[in-house]
Amino acid sequence: MKYHLLISALLLAGALIPATLWAGDPPELSANESGVGIKTSSSTFRIPIPLQVNGEKDKTTQKAAVAVDGNVITAHYPGGGVLTISVSNNSHEVAYEFSGFPPNVTGLNFTMKVPMTYKDGGHFNFGEGEMQPFPAKFGKQVPAQGTFKRFTIANALGDGYSMTTPGSYQQIQDHRAFNTQLFSHIIFYKFGNAGSFKFTFEGYTPVPNSKPALKFLVDKFGQSALKDYPGKVTTEAELKADGARQLTETYTPSSKLDSYGGLVGSGAEYGLAKTGFFHVGKANDRLILVTPAGNMFFQLGVCGIASTDDVTKVQGRERIYEWLPEAGDTTYLTAWKERRPEGGNFSFYGANLIRKFGKPFDLNEWSGQVITRLRRWGFNSAGAFSARTAKYDELKFPTVSFLPKVPNHFYLPDKIGADYVIDPYSPGIDEAMDAAYSKLVARANDPLIIGYFQGNEQHFETLPKVISGYKASKVPAKAKLIEVLKAKYGTIGKFNAAWEPAKLLPNWEIAAEEPLFIRTDAASADMKAFFRAYLEACYSLVEKTFHKYDKNHLLIGSRWTPNTAHNEDTVTIGGKYLDVISINYYTDAVEKGFMDKVHMWSGGKAMIFSEWYYGADDQGLAVHKGVKDQGDRAKAYRNFVEQSAALPYVVGSQWFIYTDQSITGRYFSGFNGEGNNTGFVNVADRPYELMVAAATLTHSRIYEVMMGKEKPYVFDDSRFNGKGGAGAGRTKVAVRALPGVKLDGTTTNWPGVPGEPIESSRLVIGQPNPDLRADYRVCWDETNLYFYIQVQDKTPLMNEKSGEGLWSGDGIELFIGSRDLKAPGNLTFSDRQIFLGAGKEAHVHIKDHPEASKNIQCQVFKDVSGEGYVLEAFIPWTALEITPKVGQEFLFDIAVDFSSEGQTRTHQLAWNSTGNISKERSLWGKLKLE
Repeated sequence: MKYHLLISALLLAGALIPATLWAGDPPELSANESGVGIKTSSSTFRIPIPLQVNGEKDKTTQKAAVAVDGNVITAHYPGGGVLTISVSNNSHEVAYEFSGFPPNVTGLNFTMKVPMTYKDGGHFNFGEGEMQPFPAKFGKQVPAQGTFKRFTIANALGDGYSMTTPGSYQQIQDHRAFNTQLFSHIIFYKFGNAGSFKFTFEGYTPVPNSKPALKFLVDKFGQSALKDYPGKVTTEAELKADGARQLTETYTPSSKLDSYGGLVGSGAEYGLAKTGFFHVGKANDRLILVTPAGNMFFQLGVCGIASTDDVTKVQGRERIYEWLPEAGDTTYLTAWKERRPEGGNFSFYGANLIRKFGKPFDLNEWSGQVITRLRRWGFNSAGAFSARTAKYDELKFPTVSFLPKVPNHFYLPDKIGADYVIDPYSPGIDEAMDAAYSKLVARANDPLIIGYFQGNEQHFETLPKVISGYKASKVPAKAKLIEVLKAKYGTIGKFNAAWEPAKLLPNWEIAAEEPLFIRTDAASADMKAFFRAYLEACYSLVEKTFHKYDKNHLLIGSRWTPNTAHNEDTVTIGGKYLDVISINYYTDAVEKGFMDKVHMWSGGKAMIFSEWYYGADDQGLAVHKGVKDQGDRAKAYRNFVEQSAALPYVVGSQWFIYTDQSITGRYFSGFNGEGNNTGFVNVADRPYELMVAAATLTHSRIYEVMMGKEKPYVFDDSRFNGKGGAGAGRTKVAVRALPGVKLDGTTTNWPGVPGEPIESSRLVIGQPNPDLRADYRVCWDETNLYFYIQVQDKTPLMNEKSGEGLWSGDGIELFIGSRDLKAPGNLTFSDRQIFLGAGKEAHVHIKDHPEASKNIQCQVFKDVSGEGYVLEAFIPWTALEITPKVGQEFLFDIAVDFSSEGQTRTHQLAWNSTGNISKERSLWGKLKLE
C-alpha cells in the first residue's frame, strides 16, 4: 500500500520504536539513492536527499537526480546545483559539499519522518536542554522549533541517538494537524560562505537520574504494553476459550446468493449473460460484475488473507518484547517466517493462533476459517495479496490475482511508486512477456478468478520526469526519447533553444547521458507526447499478451493511487486496454465529481476501489487514515462502501486488510515497516465487533443501495459527508469594474454584487475551525483583475514569511489557468499561483514568475473588530499574460491559509478544490468575464 512510500524516508525508524542503542555505540552509515542509511544496533534510520529551497524562507523545493558510487551520493538539481554527499563510518559523519546553485537558492530542506507511535513514551530535545515528550494528543502543529546544533531522540525504553548539525533552523511538526498520523523532524540548512557542512552522529546516553524506562514495549501476545483497552488478552486461557467458541461457528449459505456470492434471480431479472466466468455487464444502465452463474455481483473483498503483514522482524531488537520463543522451542516453529527462526521474523498473531487452537499454524486450514468468518460477515471474495489455497476451491471463494513478472532487466531501474514498470522499448521485451504470460494457461479456465491486476500503485504520471533523468546507455526508454527528440529538432542547438537546460549541451551524445529537466513549455509538450507513446506501448503490450493466453478473465488495472487517476493521459490510454480500472482510494468523503471524471476519461469502464481502510489508535497501533475510535471506524466503513456502491460504475471494493499489521512493523521493511490498525481482527485474532456489525449491515443491503432502491448510509461528519470535500465545479462570474475603484480596503465603487462565501465547511487541511471563513469579490477591466476578500480570523495578520514561503502564514493563494482548461495534472507554465501574504504588510509572490510579482498592487487591512482582515489586490493582466475579453473563461480557485503564529500553516480553506489545490489543476473552479 502507499503508506510505505513515506516510510522509505524515515530518519527515525522502527515500526514501533527502536530497541536499545547502547551509550556511545556508533551507528553504521550507508549510502543509497534514497539518502543516507543509519543503522544502529536495533534500528535503521534514513536521512533523505535534501530538497533545494528557492528563496528566503521559501519552503517550496525542487528534487534532484541522484547517482550513487559506493559511499558517495551525487545529486544534480534542476537549476544546475550539485550536492555531493560523502558517508564515513570512521568518523560517523555525513559530509555535504555543494556548488553551482543559482543565487535564488538559499539552502536545503531535510524533512525526516518520525512514526506517530513516538507519542507513546517517546522524548526529544533540541540543544542540550531537558528531554520533552512527543505530544500524546494533538495540541499545535509545531511543538518545538528554533536554531540549534544538536537534536536528540529516545523512545519509551530510553533508546535513541543524537545528531550534531552546523547550527540550523530545526522543528518538530505534528502532522495530525493535517489528519496524517506522523511527526516530522525538519532541518533547514542555509547556504553561507562555506561550500560544505556535515552531520555527526553519536549513540544516545541517557541523562543520569532520569525516569526509569519501561522494561518492554510489546507484551507476550504481541499487544502494546503502553495501553490498556477492553478485550485485551491477558492469559492463554482466554485464547483457548476463543478457539473453542470459534470452532462452533459455521456458515450457512444464503438462499439469496448463488454459489459465487451473486444475487440469485438477478440474471433473469436483468437479462445477464451466463459465461462461466466473471465479466462486466449492465443492469438498468448500471455497470456491474456478473458471476460465472450469470448473476449480479458487487465485490465485497478483503485484501491480505495471507501470513504477511502480521510477521515482524524481531532479531536485533529482542529487548522491546516481553517474550519470544526460547532457542530450540518447536512449539512456535510455524509462527516464524518460512517456518524457521534464523531470519529473525516472527508472527505474534501466528503464535496466538497456536495458543488458541493448540496446534501448529496451517495456512490452508486457517484460510478456511477466515473464509467462513468473512462469509458470515457478508464478504464474498478475497482481494489483492491473498494466498490462494486449496480451501478457495473447496469453499468456492472468488479471488483476484496479479499478472506474472518478467526478468528484472525489462523494467525501469526504479520503483515507479510502489512497483516497477516495464520498459516497452527494452530489446526482447515481447519475447519475455510471452514466456511469462504463457503460464496463465494453467488457470485460464478457473471460474473463481475475477481478474488480474497489472501491478500495484505504479505512478505513471511521474514517468516524464523519471525517464528524462536516466542515462540512455542504461535505460532503453531514455535512448528512445533521445531518438524522438533528435528526429524532431535535428541539431542540438535547436534542442537547447527549446528546452533551455541550465548548462547548454554540446551534442546529442552528452544529452543522452545527462538528466534532462523539464523547464519550458516546449520541453513539457515533448515529454507529454513521449509519455503518451510510452503508455500506449506499455498497456497495449500487456493486453495483447494477456489475452493471447487468457481470454476468459478480466484485466483489472494497476491499482492507481488518486494522483495517478488524476492524470488524464494515464486513465484515457489505460482505459483503452483494461476491462476494469482499479484505484487504491484512501479518502474520507467519496468524491463523486472526481470519480465521474475518471470514469469518463477511462472510456466508461467499470471501477473497483482496490485498497482502502481506516484505523484508530485505541489498541496502541499506528494509523494512516485515522479516526477517533472503533465506533467511528465502523461508521467510516459503512459510509465508504455504500457511497461507493451508489455510483453507477463502481463494481467492487477491497478492504486492506484482514488482520492488523504487527505493532512493530511488517518484516520486509525491517524496522521501518507499517504497524497500523488495518484489520477486522487484531493480533489476538479477536474481531473488532463494531466493525463486524457495521459491515454485516451494509453488506446485507448492498444490492438495494447499488440499484438505487435504498439510499446509501451517510456518516454525519464533515470529513466523510462531502461537505468538506471538493466543490461541484463552481464558476464565479466577474463583472466589469466601475470607475474609481480604489485600493483602500473598502468596497466603495465596487459593483453591487454580493461576496462569494468560502465557508468553514470548505476546510481541506487541518482540524475543524468554525471561526475561519471568508467572502470574496472579483471584477475586471482591460487593465486589471480586481480581487477583494474579507477573512474571519481570530488571530489575524500572522505571516512572517516571504516568497513562496508565504503559504506558511496568513494569506491567500490565487490559482489562474488561461490555457488548456481541460488538461488535468500539475500546474503548467502558463498557470499562475499567486501568493498574497497577510502579515503586518501585504507581500506578493508569483510562483515560477517572480519577476512579475512587483506589478501587483496589494494591501491588507486589519478588521476593526480585531478578528479578521481585508486583503485587496489589483492584478495586471500582463502579469498573467492574458488579454481579457467578454465571455472568456479561466481555471480559477482560491485558498485561504491560516496560521496562529505566522510561521506554520495549520488550516486551509479552498473555494472549489481540495488539499491538492496546488498540485492538481483539474480540481479548480472557473472564472468567467462578463
